[in-house]
Amino acid sequence: MEGTGTENIILICEDSMEGILTGIYEAYALRMPHDKISLQIGEEANFRLFTTYRKVVPEAVKAEKVMRTLKQRFWEKDYHDLFMALAAGDNRKAEAVYKTVVWGLSGKCKGSILAHMTDDAVRTVVELARRAGNELQRMREFLRFSEMENGILYALIGPKDNVLPMVTAHFADRLPMENFLIFDEVHNLYAIHPAGKEWFLMSGNVVEDKEDRTMEMSATEEYYQELFRGFCHSISIESRKNLKLQMNMLPLRFRPYMVEFQKK
Repeated sequence: MEGTGTENIILICEDSMEGILTGIYEAYALRMPHDKISLQIGEEANFRLFTTYRKVVPEAVKAEKVMRTLKQRFWEKDYHDLFMALAAGDNRKAEAVYKTVVWGLSGKCKGSILAHMTDDAVRTVVELARRAGNELQRMREFLRFSEMENGILYALIGPKDNVLPMVTAHFADRLPMENFLIFDEVHNLYAIHPAGKEWFLMSGNVVEDKEDRTMEMSATEEYYQELFRGFCHSISIESRKNLKLQMNMLPLRFRPYMVEFQKK
């Protein structure tokens, strides 16, 4: 029978939080030793011998069940870091989070799961969570909204990690009565926040009419952006420029998205 004896099973998951959480649910549903099961994102170029591959279809209900279990059984910081690791742009995350969850739910762990850095999966989760957390913090600091002709606030970002949901939650809390739109061009995702309502995510083209001039920058926005660029230029001291320090504090990849580094 499939999944017995020495055979291993690899569950192929979609690269999304819902996809990986569904994969964890399916791994437990197999009722096999967890060392016989692995999770991976996408298919490998070379298949392994004595291994069965199964594609996992993301299901919101199954993902939510896993989320509830983790929230009940894990410390709050562990729960937070696991989900930050799932946002990282790294194919190791599915297997690392799965094995960390297995160990955490085994009952062998006392205290914080992610404090046990001797475990390879735990170390990977901590590394990925830290990286995604740093990317989230930078997005919060470097994101720039522009006012469009229709009054919508629009921002373009290009993060390495899929932190758009956390970025949107941050600004929805601070701008609850604004209509705003954030586009992550790396992951092709839009976050849409209607004023006074819940925000949501969409993939693909949100602005279908390319001739729609209401999605052009307003004249007032252009005026203030020019003033801001002039201000940033006027306060710089040529003799004290330190380009190396600037690049450490503000990596070059963020600058195309920031008003102060854009030409008119």
